Amino acid sequence: MAAILPFRGLRYNPEKIEDISKVTTPPYDVISEKERERFYGLHPNSIIRLILGKDLPGDTQSVNKYTRAAGFFEEWRKEQVLIQDSEPAIYVYAQQFTLENRRYTRRGFVSLVKLEDFKTGNIYPHEHTLSKPKEDRMKLMQSCDANFSQVFAFYEDREKKMSDILFNATGGDTEIGASADVDFVDVYGVRNLLWVINDGEVIQQITTLMKDKALFIADGHHRYETALYYRDVNRDNAEMQKRIKQSSTDDTIGSPLDYLMMMSVAMEDQGLQILPTHRLVRNIGKLDPDKIKKSLKEVFQIENLGKGCDVAVLTKRLREERESHSFILYIGEEDKGFYLLTVRDKERLHQILEEKHAPWKSLDTGILHGFIFEKILGIKTEDIAKTDCLKYIQSESESIAAVNEGKHQLAFFLNPTRIEQIRDIAIERNKMPPKATYFYPKLITGIVLRHMIEI
Repeated sequence: MAAILPFRGLRYNPEKIEDISKVTTPPYDVISEKERERFYGLHPNSIIRLILGKDLPGDTQSVNKYTRAAGFFEEWRKEQVLIQDSEPAIYVYAQQFTLENRRYTRRGFVSLVKLEDFKTGNIYPHEHTLSKPKEDRMKLMQSCDANFSQVFAFYEDREKKMSDILFNATGGDTEIGASADVDFVDVYGVRNLLWVINDGEVIQQITTLMKDKALFIADGHHRYETALYYRDVNRDNAEMQKRIKQSSTDDTIGSPLDYLMMMSVAMEDQGLQILPTHRLVRNIGKLDPDKIKKSLKEVFQIENLGKGCDVAVLTKRLREERESHSFILYIGEEDKGFYLLTVRDKERLHQILEEKHAPWKSLDTGILHGFIFEKILGIKTEDIAKTDCLKYIQSESESIAAVNEGKHQLAFFLNPTRIEQIRDIAIERNKMPPKATYFYPKLITGIVLRHMIEI
């Protein structure tokens, strides 16, 4: 069960940083090279210098982007650009945003969560991870001994007990409730609010209620697994244990290495929105539209939507078919046609997926990867990271343009994965296909940090 702890977070000092929107960023793994340069230019104390440093000529094993991050981190604390809260707290974090002309508020809380191994614990992943990003994050953690961003998780709250606690703790509706300790609009137009909750009774309510909850990782699989590794390699590190002993004031909680900073949101929260991630395909040899369509007919009904299917029509048709397993395929080159694919032979489809991808048969992304990509296009899931066949993209218009410009041969448009599907896959300790989820908006990095030997 989830073990939740308050902690003394590090936050940007408002006396030093007047506009926190200029020093915070999205998570490191969604920042493009162009965006990184923009964040670097916004402010000399931007969190970008900690989470996504630059490789410089002459870098060595002892002087590099990770050691520079550690230097900035230490300097900013000494100069009180970053200041530590005086009391342990749980941080209620809300984001207000507009999606498809509808206003949402997503509210959760940031705390420490005790690390659990995926094979036996009650914290469940749904994604495969890659060694290179974990190696990168490990070097950063080893240099800085810090959590700079929250792993994002969700939990079940069917009776809305936790939601009520968080709602009441912040004074109710974000527009009329208690003033947040941090309140700003980020570069993407999302309003971010943070309340520092150090009321012992409220903290007790949260920690007690969460004891019965399983946690499902939404974003941050690489960071979570890195924290597990960091914990394990430092357990027998005498210098680390000495530092921990000198800094810790509470021997009852165990080692601070056993904990990770996490943002937890109820899966019933209306603001827990998942966007679809579409697929662009290339490098599959000579494109034969008739052969592809003939192969698809083994399990799909195909409806020709014509050559002029614009984004509005495309998204409308997908929404209409969201209760069934449906995709829209756009074929490039000579064909330039849009086709609605709807599963008509589930029994045959399940037979095919049972051979290798049985847990995926209820997922649109699973059907796409396990049947269309592997059986028809020859793109094996285990080889995707090694090839240049697929591109993952959120924008429908950019996808169409990429095919029209000849950069890609095919585009597949999907409905978003449902939150219940993620839970159901994860609870069985199965993994989803690549990029099956895109939670929106992304959590802001820099709104609260944690020095790992300061619990």
